[in-house]
Amino acid sequence: MSDHDPKQRNIDLIYRLRGLGMTGTLLHIAAHPDDEDIGLLSYMSHKFGVRAVYWSATRGEGGQNRIGPYKGEALGIYRTWESLASRALDGGESLYGPFFDFGYSKNAEESLSKWGSKEMVKQIVRAIRMVQPQIIVSRWKGISDDFHGHHQAVGKATYEAFDAAGDPGRFPELEKQGITAWQPCKFYHSENNSGGDLKAGGAVNIVGEINPDFERSGILRINTGEYDPIAGCTYQEQAWLAYNKHQTQAMGLAPKPGDFFYYFSLYKSLVPVPDREKEMFDGLDPTLTGLADYPAEGSVSLRKKLERVKDGVHQAIQEFRADNPINASKPLMESLSMLHEIRRGLEKEDIDSIAQKAIDLYLATKIKDFEHVAAKCLGLRLECLTNTARITPGQQFRLSSKLWNHHNIQIDQVIFNIGSPDDWKIRSVQSAPLAGTSDELTAGHEVITTNTAKLSCPYWLEEPRDLYHYKWPDGEPAGQPFGPPLVYGECEVILDKQKILLREPAVHREKFSGGYRELPLAVIPPISLQPKDMQEFLQVSSSEQQLELHVTARSNVDSKGIKGHLKLEVPAAWQVDPQAVDLSLEKFGDAVSARFTVNIPKNIPADQYLLRYMVGVDNRYYDVILNPVRRGTPGLPGQPDAVNCLREQYITSPASVKVCLFDLELVQKQNYGYVKGAEEEIVKALSHFNLNFHFITDQEMGYIDLNQFDAVVIGPNAYLVRDKLRKNSARFLEYVKHGGTLIVQYQGYAYEGKGYTPYPFRFTQPHDRVTDENAPVTILKPDYSIFNFPNIISKADFEGWFKDRGLYFFNQWDKRYEPMLECNDPGETPCKGGLLVAGYGQGTYLYTGYSFFNQLSAGVPGAFRLFANILALPEARILERIKFLKSIPLFSSLDQEHLDSIARIIFEQWLENGEYICRQGEEGNELYVIKKGNVQVMQKSKDEEKVIFTAKQGVCLGELAILGNITRTASLRALGNVQLLVIKGKQFLDLLKKYPDISIHMLELMVERVLTIEQRASSET
Repeated sequence: MSDHDPKQRNIDLIYRLRGLGMTGTLLHIAAHPDDEDIGLLSYMSHKFGVRAVYWSATRGEGGQNRIGPYKGEALGIYRTWESLASRALDGGESLYGPFFDFGYSKNAEESLSKWGSKEMVKQIVRAIRMVQPQIIVSRWKGISDDFHGHHQAVGKATYEAFDAAGDPGRFPELEKQGITAWQPCKFYHSENNSGGDLKAGGAVNIVGEINPDFERSGILRINTGEYDPIAGCTYQEQAWLAYNKHQTQAMGLAPKPGDFFYYFSLYKSLVPVPDREKEMFDGLDPTLTGLADYPAEGSVSLRKKLERVKDGVHQAIQEFRADNPINASKPLMESLSMLHEIRRGLEKEDIDSIAQKAIDLYLATKIKDFEHVAAKCLGLRLECLTNTARITPGQQFRLSSKLWNHHNIQIDQVIFNIGSPDDWKIRSVQSAPLAGTSDELTAGHEVITTNTAKLSCPYWLEEPRDLYHYKWPDGEPAGQPFGPPLVYGECEVILDKQKILLREPAVHREKFSGGYRELPLAVIPPISLQPKDMQEFLQVSSSEQQLELHVTARSNVDSKGIKGHLKLEVPAAWQVDPQAVDLSLEKFGDAVSARFTVNIPKNIPADQYLLRYMVGVDNRYYDVILNPVRRGTPGLPGQPDAVNCLREQYITSPASVKVCLFDLELVQKQNYGYVKGAEEEIVKALSHFNLNFHFITDQEMGYIDLNQFDAVVIGPNAYLVRDKLRKNSARFLEYVKHGGTLIVQYQGYAYEGKGYTPYPFRFTQPHDRVTDENAPVTILKPDYSIFNFPNIISKADFEGWFKDRGLYFFNQWDKRYEPMLECNDPGETPCKGGLLVAGYGQGTYLYTGYSFFNQLSAGVPGAFRLFANILALPEARILERIKFLKSIPLFSSLDQEHLDSIARIIFEQWLENGEYICRQGEEGNELYVIKKGNVQVMQKSKDEEKVIFTAKQGVCLGELAILGNITRTASLRALGNVQLLVIKGKQFLDLLKKYPDISIHMLELMVERVLTIEQRASSET
């Protein structure tokens, strides 16, 4: 079904009729599907009737999706549909590169290091040669002002591509694919007329105002606010209606009449142009005769022939009437005949072979345009309908081809043909009169597919991609939005010794509640599979391990039951039970689950192992997960399904399970709370290791006892998306203060300055991030427990990371935070704010901007090991304190159990230089242990306070006070920055009651302390 109403079809016919006499073509080049200067496309295609093509290097797979669940490759399909809907309104076309949108990139160097500079140039050259434009307009310049690194990469590569496109010696492999060298004549850059509004992540012109900075030589201004009498609105109004089709990107702009200006700077022109151009085609002939200038190098003979074709188009335009367009068909048919003659006679023209090939390619496309418009004017319409939209290999189906003759014109002969894969069988089953003035001429066919028929999948997804590129076929349909239809109807119409060839895809037309649809034919497996989990994570083990796997098998056969034989292939020496499962499914949609138990031998080394499900049906094995991507009717509730979708594509992927064995240690018997934020799968990834996680809901956020958790983990952006978390943030800090561990994953700008952290910090804007997943990482505090318990972390643990290192690193922070890691993108200042730890009261606060949410779901071993250490932080801090207490004479003789109990009641206190810890004459019951820094012990004599001595790291102060409220005999003052471990008297007394032998030890120390004091007093007298 068309994305626009039937009225638009007549408007489109007028635009296409006006475009028949034009060869002027514009190619607009950018990185993402929504980068386009949208007004340029509607202005050029609808005002001048020229071809306007938008080439996007990616399909926008790394973007957001504000309206549905699709992401990654599925989002790329959906955004392709959105672009096609947009082009249907602005009159343009869409083409694509093979580059995967891997997410944010800082600069061209990073993007091109992943995509490849040569490959980017080649693909832009491919686009230029495919489109054959007179003009290219690069949306980006390849400079930092382009913002996104993808923008910069495309802008940078376009310079070289412009020169290479016309050189047959560059990328000769394209010539073998039928894509001939073509040199554009003019190269423009879009200018940033955004008015400083960068909300969309780049410079989108949403203001359209006169910009005095651009009113100068070398810069062209166009006014897309001009009125289009055919559409009944301005070109920019059409553009905004088109731009609003990018719904996944939450585009929403209100069209309104009035002037709207774009600016374009002329980078290079191969033809003379005035200093101040009025239109892009200044200096060029954008009509059909322009082919005589280039590539025909001024051929007079060709110009005369093309002039006659132009005259015919002009006559057709003059005779066209919307209510009766048939009068325009005669000059169009005559012009069509002339184009065929010109094409057949190209070898006789005095032009070189490269020019001949280029013109032949151009005329082949132009002939199809003439045939389409002539058929519309004649009232001829071909349709090819199937009795089903989805078939399985070996299935038989019917086709009905019909030529509608709405004006009942005399047709001499109609020849129907069916296009399909070569090995499919096609048999004619219906025949009717194939000539005359009947309003419908029909033919029926029966099609039998083969058992080996290829399953349907978008052409760029047929083979697994690498990290940054899709694997494309050579030649067609590479670069197109989608591949050609699997089956199509073709109709050769002969009237008055002239011929028109019509072609339409075979579709299944049907109604549903809320609308109707026309779905192209798709081949799907008779039984598709869906493993419960695609990944399993295990620790290496010296014992045999057992893994239980579940898979669902679903029937895709409409008319009958289906039987299959399901098995699971495992690595050598691994065992699986059962060996196979017999399936019997009665009808379409029936599903059954199967369970397999896999025994993994002991001492299997750490690595990734692939297990593959296969189901045998009719002597063919299928190992396919079938993931439908669907687009629905606006206004219908819920996500579209197989019954009511308007658009449908299938992504096929192997039905396999990746088993990752890690050299990994975990601290067990810990309880964790988890506050989920943005969509991620960290807990799912960790669930394989029997860790105890409790998801804290909004309902319990205000009252749940956080002290039951050894640590609480805050998910990515949770403070931004969970209002209850923001309102209860003080509870989480209080939890830390009383001994808890709070682990906070990256949060956005709104996390700053709201009191959500124990100590202040600042982001910079744009925020510190490291987008190079291979950027070197330096461990700043290698002795810290987070790098040593329970796993020893080394540089090797930062190898094989996926997509990036991290984002939203702190840029400035209070000195009580300790940075743990250092990392930076090439050429940038090291970022130390990606992993910070701070003591707060008796507990620990940790912030990490490192992207564990990406790494764990991708099965990166080093990320698992480091995150396991982070989760072990509560236990590690206790062990660290125990180790420190052992070095203190007061505690050195206590056993491990006693030290563990003391370590758990300690809290940390930070002081700055000159700050008093306590004052002489005050009552106190705290014991202070100096962990870092020096403390002055001071006594007041008369009116003067003197330093008696300076206590250093490891010294205990207040041993006697801890046993009761004793008046302080001295003041304690920080000398420089000081970190103390503090034990409160009440908590220590409770500990003495539990462990009486500690009391005995303390009495011995008190006696020793009294004797020391007496000996000091005696020596002084």
